[in-house]
This record gives sequence, C-alpha cells and structure tokens, in this order.
Amino acid sequence: MGTDSFADKIFAFVIGLSGFQAYGMILAVLFACGLGLPVPEDITLFAAGFLAFKGRISLTGAFLVGMLGVLVGDSFMYWIGRKFGRRVVTWPVFRRMFTPERLEKAEKKIHKNARIICFTARFAPGLRAPVYLTSGILRVPFSVFFSMDFLAALISVPVWVYLAYFLGEKIEQIFEIAKTAKQWIAIVFVVLLLLFLITRVKKWFYARRVMD
Repeated sequence: MGTDSFADKIFAFVIGLSGFQAYGMILAVLFACGLGLPVPEDITLFAAGFLAFKGRISLTGAFLVGMLGVLVGDSFMYWIGRKFGRRVVTWPVFRRMFTPERLEKAEKKIHKNARIICFTARFAPGLRAPVYLTSGILRVPFSVFFSMDFLAALISVPVWVYLAYFLGEKIEQIFEIAKTAKQWIAIVFVVLLLLFLITRVKKWFYARRVMD
C-alpha cells in the first residue's frame, strides 16, 4: 500500500495504534473532519474497522466512536454558525475553507429543503462542513439538523467500519476501493436528491393546475 497520499498517511498512522490511543485518535480525526479540515473521514472510519479486525479495539467500540466523532464534529460546526452568524466566515481559521461561493451554494440548497440537504450533506465531502455551518447560521432547528445527520451517519459509519472489519484480509484492495467508492456514493445521493426535487416540483405544478 502506497503512502504518497494524505489518506494513506492518515490510515497508516491510525492503524498503528491500539486501545484508548486508537479510540482517542479516531475521535480527534473525525472531529477535525467535522470542522472542515481536509482529513478523509471515510478513511478514518475504515481504519477503525480494520483495527477492530486486528483485535486492537472492539467492533462495537469502533462503531460507537465513529458515530460519536462524526456527530460531535458536525454539531460543533452547526453551533458555531448558530452562535456567531455570518461573521464566522471572516475568522482566519475559516476564511480559506469556507469561501463565499461555497457558503452561498450551501445556503441556496438549505433554503430549498433543509431536511434532505442536512441528510445528503454527509455524503458530499466538499459541501459537508459548509452545509452544517450554514444550517446554524440560518437557524435550522437543531432537532431537524441532528435527526437528519444522525440518520445519515447510521448509514455512512457502519458501511466503512464493517466493510473493513469483514474484509480485513484483503485490506490493500479494499482500501483502494474505499478511496474511490465515496465518490460514487456521493453521486448516488446527488442523483436521489435531484429525483426528489423533481418530484416535489411536479407535485407543485400539479397542485397549481388543479387550483387554476
């Protein structure tokens, strides 16, 4: 397995740990992902599953720390946006990560349908953090944000953790698949989102025609 990419280096570092050190590092990396840092969240979850396969942490622990890490990171980003509003994007730590264009794109999507966007954002790494931050800025109800994010995490976290656990013997091949599979997952959910929006638009036009 090569170590040229940043994802390879993160993976190699995490799988060298065990016990509480592994749990702590997985949690820390996933929290950093939630803040929008260019850290591969899916690869970190994959590493957690592989550590469970090697017996260095428990499978249940890998799943729970994965869920905790992504939900805490996402919620922290939401509350930053809710507490500080739009001025947060002027902070040096966020200025480069959240360009006006990315935030404007996220805001338009959230205005259309907050629930579906908060759900699908988990499967779109480029928009994930901006959507969560913007959800807070726009004061999307936390119950809506968290419930949708939780449901999405119940899909994404087990996929990567259990994939690595059950296919651990073929780690090199699966690792390469994992790095490209997340792109296809994102495409699938974008397509589903478009189909959903098309359906809503059709219902709206039908309702208007009936009223007319």
